[in-house]
Amino acid sequence: MSIFEIVLLAITIFVLLSIVWSTVRLGISPMPSSRQARQAMLRLCEEIADETADPIYELGSGWGNMVVALAKRYPQRTIIAYELSILPWLVSVMWVNALGLRNVQVRRQNFLHADLSDAAVMVCYLYPKGMLNIKDKLNRQAGKVEYVISHHFALPSFKPVKTIQLNDLYKTPVYLYRINTGLF
Repeated sequence: MSIFEIVLLAITIFVLLSIVWSTVRLGISPMPSSRQARQAMLRLCEEIADETADPIYELGSGWGNMVVALAKRYPQRTIIAYELSILPWLVSVMWVNALGLRNVQVRRQNFLHADLSDAAVMVCYLYPKGMLNIKDKLNRQAGKVEYVISHHFALPSFKPVKTIQLNDLYKTPVYLYRINTGLF
């Protein structure tokens, strides 16, 4: 085996172990939103964009596809992304830096332990327990959250003001929730 092959094998093992470890620890693997889902989420953001100039938060930003799309669409706004899985976080940071997106902060931190009180809009593609965690966190933390946009998974106990159903195999829903008081 050459040095190149050994290095390539080591990188491959690191990538696989990193993803497996993060998946086991977090209960979900890093899964990018499809192009169609990103476009639907951006359309929903456009419908509410004029109502606030506050930061847009992406909770569980994965590989950075959505955060890059948000940053390009809203260069005047701060986009704050949270991701715990090390490899997707690293890819996101490298992508944001390579594109020179100055309005983005990619944080390797659990959003459940972060101060989200200045978020006006939250965008996410999580899983049922993650959505329940968001609801519980915002019940405990007063803030000015006005909107939650969720790809695929509903926010428990809340009725969306709009749902876009994607034209994909699963007829995936994308939900827009209006949070009237800033509290759930």
